[in-house]
Amino acid sequence: MKYASVVSLKEQLFGERKVAASALSGARQKGLMAGVTASAIVSVPKAPIALGITGKNGNFKLAVRVHERSQGIKVVLDDIYRRCKGEMSVKIVGNVVKQAPWHQSLNRPLRIGGSVGHYQITAGTLGCFVTKDGSEDFILSNNHVLANENLGRVGANILQPGDADGGRNPRDKVGDLAKFVRLKKRGNLVDCAMATIDEGMEYYYNELESLGPITGVRTDPLEDGEPVFKVGRTTGVTKGRVSAIELDRLVVGFDMGDLEFDSQIEIEPVGSAPFSLGGDSGSLIVDSKRKAVGLLFAGNDIDATYANDINNVLSALKVDLVF
Repeated sequence: MKYASVVSLKEQLFGERKVAASALSGARQKGLMAGVTASAIVSVPKAPIALGITGKNGNFKLAVRVHERSQGIKVVLDDIYRRCKGEMSVKIVGNVVKQAPWHQSLNRPLRIGGSVGHYQITAGTLGCFVTKDGSEDFILSNNHVLANENLGRVGANILQPGDADGGRNPRDKVGDLAKFVRLKKRGNLVDCAMATIDEGMEYYYNELESLGPITGVRTDPLEDGEPVFKVGRTTGVTKGRVSAIELDRLVVGFDMGDLEFDSQIEIEPVGSAPFSLGGDSGSLIVDSKRKAVGLLFAGNDIDATYANDINNVLSALKVDLVF
């Protein structure tokens, strides 16, 4: 399909959710499933489905991501298949949750990819450094890493390493929570926050260990199968490939409940090891030219990692990437 056709179909499916929910409910009560529209997928609470786009070179497909199997899911997928004339990519991604922690060391100077976190959370990853008006640099990571899922107050202590990795408050304080974008039930584009850097604290501002320096921010759309890389506190340096873009209605489990995200990037591993595991949340994802493309925030710890578009992150926080 053409790119515009996939976008149109995705919007159409989501736009019919209320009608579809009613149809699906009635079909279940009567023991009938035939004829239920594909848009019912967004209205089945036990089996949410996210829709995105995959493909390149003018040949695109609808990316369908199923969180779990449930009654009636086959008829829904069959109907999607019919409506997109088979031009779809289906993947069961299972339970997608925020990335949780493992161990990492004390880093002085601070390094991209190191363990970091709000003093009341376990730990996540220091993604990179950003600047506001070129006058002051900040640490960039996720809201759930630096702001404790909206519970953190501006000025709260940020530790490196995080508490789960032996960081202690206030001994290992490296900065203060400066700003975060609040997480909400639906319509999230980003899971991001930033922290000040304590006076006198040294840091390697743009070096991705084993990869080289960050070279800028990617502005061109990502393509299906394109290689990407990240440095995270749990799995270190890993290589993956883009498997979907503009993924909408992605349901992610947080401590505060299940939240929906739109316009997300999906990445699959290259080889047998996962692209990310618990504790890699907040990692900066770059392309083969080391241009920033996304901020990692969730995954299923097997074969699917999810990231915010870095342009949405920088815009939401009103900052620029330091490189």
